[in-house]
Amino acid sequence: MSTELVARRILRRGQRMTEAAPIPKRGMAGSTALAGSGLLVLGISASVYLVISARMVGVHHFSEIAVLWTLVYTVGIGLFLPFEQELSRASSIRLARGLDLGRLVGRAARMAAMVFAVLVPVVAVTMLFDLPRTALFGDSWWYAVALLVAAGGLCVQYLQRGVFSATGTFIAYGGQQGAEGILRMVACVVLAIAGVHEPLAYAAVLAVSPWVSTVIVWPVFASKLAGATSPASYAELRDRLGWLLCATLASQGLANLAAPAVRLMSSDAQQAAAGNFLSGLTIARIPLLLFAAVQAVLLPGLARSHDQGDAHAFRTQLRTVMVATAVIGVGGVVGVGLIGPPVVRLLFGPGFDLPRRDLVLLAASAALLMLALALQSGVIAMDDHRWSGISWVGGVVVFLVGLALPGSVFLRAELALVLGSVVVVGLLGGRVLRDPSLGLIQGRQA
Repeated sequence: MSTELVARRILRRGQRMTEAAPIPKRGMAGSTALAGSGLLVLGISASVYLVISARMVGVHHFSEIAVLWTLVYTVGIGLFLPFEQELSRASSIRLARGLDLGRLVGRAARMAAMVFAVLVPVVAVTMLFDLPRTALFGDSWWYAVALLVAAGGLCVQYLQRGVFSATGTFIAYGGQQGAEGILRMVACVVLAIAGVHEPLAYAAVLAVSPWVSTVIVWPVFASKLAGATSPASYAELRDRLGWLLCATLASQGLANLAAPAVRLMSSDAQQAAAGNFLSGLTIARIPLLLFAAVQAVLLPGLARSHDQGDAHAFRTQLRTVMVATAVIGVGGVVGVGLIGPPVVRLLFGPGFDLPRRDLVLLAASAALLMLALALQSGVIAMDDHRWSGISWVGGVVVFLVGLALPGSVFLRAELALVLGSVVVVGLLGGRVLRDPSLGLIQGRQA
């Protein structure tokens, strides 16, 4: 019988391991602040990058940059964020059992490389056709190269973050993202000062910056993998990754399909309005940057609590995060309602303007997405990756149906986002509430 199975049986009998790997004593607030500082810099750099590139390359070429940006983070996050989440979950459990991470991370890296190897021919074949090549990238193969280079960098980033999250190395977690953001901002400012209007130069910045950040934190990452002696099997990851990939791709689709949908539903005379929608979406989702740090800290703790059968700790952590998420979400809606329109004009220029109602609806959808992500962490920690995938796919289906509602292009997209997000929250929340072992409904009496 394997060491892992023996350890699992001991844990299920309620016996605590006396020589567990040290879990950082830093509280969730401190860990979130460390991770969030880097995420905040990365988020600011996104606005700086989009604003500067838009002003320097012009409206026509900015559409190509915008498509590249959307594809990099839709594909990159959709394909490789699951490796962070699953590696974080599995690694935190192994550490609690006194096992090292080296071989597990090696197996995760091989699986991620296989996913990237599939992505390359998919992009290449897509670019062979005139219609998608012209519609997406203005008939330039260099944008496809930039997409693949950036996706490769994100692949390595998420593997590193999974280890940093599980081991509580949140300085490196935030530092990796902060380094990428600073590099991106500095490079864009330098190009702008030099008067560079070539869009491929800004595409190169987007492609290279993730790789530089992985190199900066590589020594810390390597130190966490030293002395790899504990055996690891693909089953620790593979049994769950399929549904997790499905969930993440669907969640990214729900989060990012709105702007392309507005462009497709708009007439030629309304294409500028689609740009306004993208600018408003960027402002409305600023609170999501803060929540990403909370999620990085939440998942390992929930996984340990659920694996050890500690229902009280699981309830406490999830409730705390749900309350904090609700506060951040409501604050985002109120803030956007008060100062959203002038902030959009200030950042993107006087030509960009979005009514207050549209910004509030976009902020509400962002708040709902945060709640869904918090609940997803709980469902993943419960090992129900299948239901997580089903929930997000259900949200995408409702979003697509919602686009057929009557009303203006903006209103249809915004209501579709809200309805799709509500469905995901309901499905994930229902799964957590109906688990009798957690007693979330009767938690106060448990």
